[in-house]
Amino acid sequence: MVTADGATWPGSHVVGADGARSTVRKRTGASLEGSAAEGFHVVVDVADEPGGTPSLERVMHYAHPGADGRGVLVVPYANGFQVDVQSRAGDDPDVIASRREVRRWLPALIGPTPSERITAISVYRFLQLIADDFTDPHRRVLLVGEAAHLFPPFGARGMNSGFADARAAADAIATGRRSPAANADAVAAFATARRAAAEVNSAAAGAALRHLRPTGAVARLRRRTAGLLAPVVPRFGEWLEHAPYGPRTVMSGTGN
Repeated sequence: MVTADGATWPGSHVVGADGARSTVRKRTGASLEGSAAEGFHVVVDVADEPGGTPSLERVMHYAHPGADGRGVLVVPYANGFQVDVQSRAGDDPDVIASRREVRRWLPALIGPTPSERITAISVYRFLQLIADDFTDPHRRVLLVGEAAHLFPPFGARGMNSGFADARAAADAIATGRRSPAANADAVAAFATARRAAAEVNSAAAGAALRHLRPTGAVARLRRRTAGLLAPVVPRFGEWLEHAPYGPRTVMSGTGN
């Protein structure tokens, strides 16, 4: 039984799909565990030019000259692409992510871009957070999507894994409704499997972060050296390219 805003709905289970600030998660007593990196990223969604050639490949610029050496990741999706710009120390998100400022610096990264093709501008911080439990002690509440985990948007890991969470939750609930005696095990298995998938995605995000924002002098030197040698030693370019930023081509499917 769920009561909200004076209304009551009967039901056997609750699926918490209410986002990063999930009230459902808080009511179960679960908490998010993990880390948040320093700095922020500005993401600009750009629609493909009407009648133009769509963007087909993901491209990572480790020190884009048009962005004063900031990292720039361009990720294609259906009918458009995202431009993800890494902040530097001293950047103010309220300034660099303003529409006026974006219109100023975006052409240096992707060429002339009419304002109407900019469909969204957002700021995110690099989060690797996972709920300590994806269900409640009574095995009647199941957390999915950003109620259960928060990742950066590389490879659409949060969205794609949210789809898989929802499918697994539906399967567990169906089992529990068919056989109430099997409910606790089915929901517990959902929570274990989906939390394990979230840990895989979090690890991939962490690997991407180490490429994007190397914290030690040795790591920074390794990345810089790889960039300098990549034109003559292909394996260095392969190492940079194979960082887990998501697939190179337009994404499909639901993954983990």
